[in-house]
Amino acid sequence: PGIEEWFTEADPASEATTYYFPQPGRLVLGGTAQVDDWSMVPDPGTAREIVARCARIRPEIARARIIGHLVGLRPARDAGVRIEAEPLPGGGRLVHNYGHGGAGVTVAWGCAETAARLVG
Repeated sequence: PGIEEWFTEADPASEATTYYFPQPGRLVLGGTAQVDDWSMVPDPGTAREIVARCARIRPEIARARIIGHLVGLRPARDAGVRIEAEPLPGGGRLVHNYGHGGAGVTVAWGCAETAARLVG
């Protein structure tokens, strides 16, 4: 719908987050933060709620054509993101970079740079 800036808002007291991320030819809307929900099937009610929340921020979203619904899993760790190198037998190295939860898109570049330095 012509939106060019990102928006994100998280309510720590809720499993709902509200965001939209412009991408070429589309606008990605979200989202949820439901702990231990591993379903890969989009829920129509949740989809309607996401569109409604985003449209409260930008009304033109309510009139946009919906091209599909997807589910994204964002595994998190209670201990936070794990970025570390583990030596392997034979001199190799395994670099861990996981546990980002819903912050993956936010911290991706910094975590990738840190992991790349660990590769050596």
